[in-house]
Amino acid sequence: MGTLAKKLNCKFLVLFFSVLFCVVVTVYFASKGETGVYTHLFYIPILLAGVWYHKKAIYVALFLSLFYILVTCPLTPPLTPSLSVAVLERILERSVIFVAVAYTIGLVSEKRAKGEERLKETKDYLDNIIASSADAIVVVDLDGKVRSWNKAAEDYMGYTAKEVLGTPNKRFFADPDEAERIAEIVEREGELKNYRTTVLNKAKKPVRIRMSAALLKDKLGVPVGTVRVSRDVTKEEELEEELEERKKEEREKIKKERDNLNLILETLPDGVYIVSKDYEVEFMNRTLIEVFGYNVGEVCYKVFHNRTTPCPLCKQEEVRKGETVQWEWHSRKKERTYDLVETPLRNIDGTVSKLTIFRDITERKRIEKKLRDAEERYRVIFEHALTALCLIEAGGRISLANKEFEALSGYSRSELRGKKWGDFIADEDRVRVQNYCAKRRDGKAPACCPFKFVSRSGEIRNVQSWIEPIPGAEVEAGAEVEAGTEAGVETEPEARAGKGSKRCIASLLDITELKRKEDELRETCEKLTELDDMKREFLNVAYHEMRSPLAPIVGYASLLERCELPDKGRRYIQNIEQCAKELEKMINRMLELARIDSRKIKLNLKEFSLSDVVQEVVKGFEPEAAKKEQKISTVVSEVGEVIQADKQQVVAVFSNLISNAIKYTPSGGRIEIRVDRVEDRGEEVRCCVADTGIGIPAEDLPKIFERFYMVDTSLTRKSGSLGLGLSIVKEYVKLHGGRVWATSELGKGSKFFFIIPKRQR
Repeated sequence: MGTLAKKLNCKFLVLFFSVLFCVVVTVYFASKGETGVYTHLFYIPILLAGVWYHKKAIYVALFLSLFYILVTCPLTPPLTPSLSVAVLERILERSVIFVAVAYTIGLVSEKRAKGEERLKETKDYLDNIIASSADAIVVVDLDGKVRSWNKAAEDYMGYTAKEVLGTPNKRFFADPDEAERIAEIVEREGELKNYRTTVLNKAKKPVRIRMSAALLKDKLGVPVGTVRVSRDVTKEEELEEELEERKKEEREKIKKERDNLNLILETLPDGVYIVSKDYEVEFMNRTLIEVFGYNVGEVCYKVFHNRTTPCPLCKQEEVRKGETVQWEWHSRKKERTYDLVETPLRNIDGTVSKLTIFRDITERKRIEKKLRDAEERYRVIFEHALTALCLIEAGGRISLANKEFEALSGYSRSELRGKKWGDFIADEDRVRVQNYCAKRRDGKAPACCPFKFVSRSGEIRNVQSWIEPIPGAEVEAGAEVEAGTEAGVETEPEARAGKGSKRCIASLLDITELKRKEDELRETCEKLTELDDMKREFLNVAYHEMRSPLAPIVGYASLLERCELPDKGRRYIQNIEQCAKELEKMINRMLELARIDSRKIKLNLKEFSLSDVVQEVVKGFEPEAAKKEQKISTVVSEVGEVIQADKQQVVAVFSNLISNAIKYTPSGGRIEIRVDRVEDRGEEVRCCVADTGIGIPAEDLPKIFERFYMVDTSLTRKSGSLGLGLSIVKEYVKLHGGRVWATSELGKGSKFFFIIPKRQR
């Protein structure tokens, strides 16, 4: 007050002496007969009075004008009548100008003063809003130091403003590097919206927050820092997790038929706006601006409802009376539903405004509707399911059943209500099923349990039951006993034991007919197994018997070759001998497969050189290859040269593969046998027989190792093959713990691979 009084006294003295100076100047120049130039000095006190005292400057102007007229007119030398009138008009004109200038300057300065006062009130008003905001508002400079810290930040962080101002803000983040990432994003994009992160409060406990930030600039537009608005959303996220868990339980309960409800409810930031008593929007936060646009200064019912009059649902009057109102509002403009909390906000000038908090609950409303639809859908599914369903209460009583259960049991629904679940279980299964149900309620038994079901007529039906505890259906045993007593129903001993248990839903599938057909199928399978054994034994005997006449045929054919026969007869004898040998080879292969099927083959393991085996087999096929002008090459690496295996079977594998390669490769073709070590498994040997033959169609490749399967080609039909060679290769390789496969391209040849261990374990 003392400083203000001094300023006022100083202004008054300056104004007084400037007016006094003008009075002295007026008297002096009037006495000299001058009436013009010196009057410009009058503007000095008029301007000072206008700036300092606003419209009161008119009084100074009137005083100076009257003094000027009174002093100038009597002291002016006598003039002619026409000149006197002109001088008088000039004096009056200047006086009017003084008054007009004083009024104009006073009016302008008064408006400016009111504007400055209103600006100060607005600043204080916004400061009050920030201070009372439920969101934490923090200002951080470009060096990362805290420059402002409001009450909301103190509440959930535990630090007072005094403790944090001037300190680095990165110490509050669970990940200190995140402070720099946030600053970089804001500096680059100018703002940050709905950013989720974790901070540590004073007790070093993590607090999950949602943050929005904007870049602060000075009057010249130079960035000076960031302002950050954050909110503790720990409980909201926990609620999200809890809601997600509930949704998961619901999906399990309806056996995953609710996939369309697998969307997680998203948490949206709240919108805030303030409306004056005249419905004028005074403040909108960033969230609300993003949705409805910037509308500060407009009337709220036009902004939100596109109306020319206040909305009938408006709670303006209730809030102005001091009430806090919560209600739901559906915005047709945005097609969103909001939960509104409206509360009075007292302004600095004593007026009451309405502060409204918007929370978007559109997703929640949609989910609630879907849940209601799902419950109805469940009811329909339960009622019309093709399996018998019933709800078993904690005391072992049935409280609900569908039509299929009615048909299975022979009871009506009214009769089933309150009936003991155990009454439908055959005596021989009752203890087992009741123990199963008790364990199933605690999640300690599998879902499926077969038993014999006794209907009202005493008919025994075989059923397969699935018992599922209902999540969240915990019932105190005492409450169940009380409910059963009121209904006049005796409860099970487990309910009277005083322990809580769960409701369960039982699904029963009548498998009586299935069991009968299963028994028939089992008998049929046993007969087929017996027939298969008989077939195998018969074929074994047949193969041996077929070999018996072959020996004399081959022998007599050899004897006939020694006799003197014409060339034609000799060719016939050679054909007989060749066919007999081919037939013997086929029979030997079938016998070998029979031995494999009967598991009578044992590996005769020996160490031998794989290179020698390959050379030996190739040497045996060289005459046949020479007839077709085919070239056979071998590449055997040193590392894979010596292996431990059944030499006879390895020879058979190479013989079958090379024989096929020669057979299906045209004249002049090439056959390559390659043996090397598997790169990433040094204890295994990989062998490959490649040819430039006709190739195998892609659709036939998966089947070529099956018995009696032959690719339909002209060469196959000419060769008379039975399709057993590759199946024998597969079985021999498999006996050694290896595997076999093939690749091929039509017209370009085939490659047959097999891998076997170097040592048998």
